[in-house]
Amino acid sequence: MINRNVRLVARREITERAGEKSFLISTGITLAIIVLVVVIPPLLGLGGTSEYVIATDAQSRPVAERAVALAGNFDAEVTISDTEPDVRLVGGEIRSEEEPDDTLVGLLQTANQALEPSRRPDLRVVTAEPVDPDRDAKAGLAFFAILMLYGQLIAYGFYVASGVVEEKSSRVVEVLLAAIRPKDLLAGKVIGLGLLGLGQLLLIAVIGVAVAGVTGALDIDGALLTAVALALVWFVLGYAFYASLYAAAGALVPRQEELQSSTTPLTMAILVSFFAGFAVNDDPDGVVAHICAFIPFTAPITMPGRIALGEVPAWEIAASVGVMIAATALLIPLAARIYSAVVLRTGSAVKLSEALRLARQ
Repeated sequence: MINRNVRLVARREITERAGEKSFLISTGITLAIIVLVVVIPPLLGLGGTSEYVIATDAQSRPVAERAVALAGNFDAEVTISDTEPDVRLVGGEIRSEEEPDDTLVGLLQTANQALEPSRRPDLRVVTAEPVDPDRDAKAGLAFFAILMLYGQLIAYGFYVASGVVEEKSSRVVEVLLAAIRPKDLLAGKVIGLGLLGLGQLLLIAVIGVAVAGVTGALDIDGALLTAVALALVWFVLGYAFYASLYAAAGALVPRQEELQSSTTPLTMAILVSFFAGFAVNDDPDGVVAHICAFIPFTAPITMPGRIALGEVPAWEIAASVGVMIAATALLIPLAARIYSAVVLRTGSAVKLSEALRLARQ
């Protein structure tokens, strides 16, 4: 049960931050970007010229040559070659390892129908691997999950750190600690901002999914809603892990001007996780993906995308969550001791080694 002091601090953090114009403007801009990204590409058909390589047998060569002639109508360029082809035209079939690009299939079907006789059977698409009809939608969801979690973890981690420095530099923390224990003040700050971040992310998710459903960009089903819910869970896990570290980093410095230097290692860790997320999405069952699942710094950003793509076994999700919870449980008491030991220190910045020494006392 959360004690009264923690609840009071959490309420203060929520009301003060939510009432700031910068918070409201950033939320509005984020929602506008989500809506525009979902709505505009299908309406305008955005995307530059696509290049394709087609291999063909003698029987299907007329179709390939016709596709070359029609490619400009599809904003595409087509080359006939046996070197690393995207698809092979063989005996009235479009063959590929994975599901071929929709534009390429449409071009080939049009080229096929443009030949004499005027009505020919449609080319049959044959893939070596099973085709997931929702692959593109899942990939888009995984992409957005990485972007949103990266942005939220960076923003709310920095909110925690800057709030600590603001109270420290203005000496407000001295007044607060006269009535509240340091760990309660830290807990209230972390919980309050975490709830605010979760609420903002939930609002963005609801509106984004609703717009995607209305425009037909996504099919709203149980799998999609489960993936969105799990992304929210991973924000909570990631925020709980990073927020205490950001609070401790903020307590090390006396002024806002020095905050960037103390938080840079944490920001870099999230940035590395951000790029790792895209690498994992490209190969969600690869070695890097499995390793990132068990590293607390990377798991919150890399795991939601893999889950959305359906490439994570249940045991690995449970194990990754367990690692995150265990790491956070070990980290929070240490961060709280560092915060308690140095938050009242003024003057020059406190070195991490000194902060750790003071935390052990």
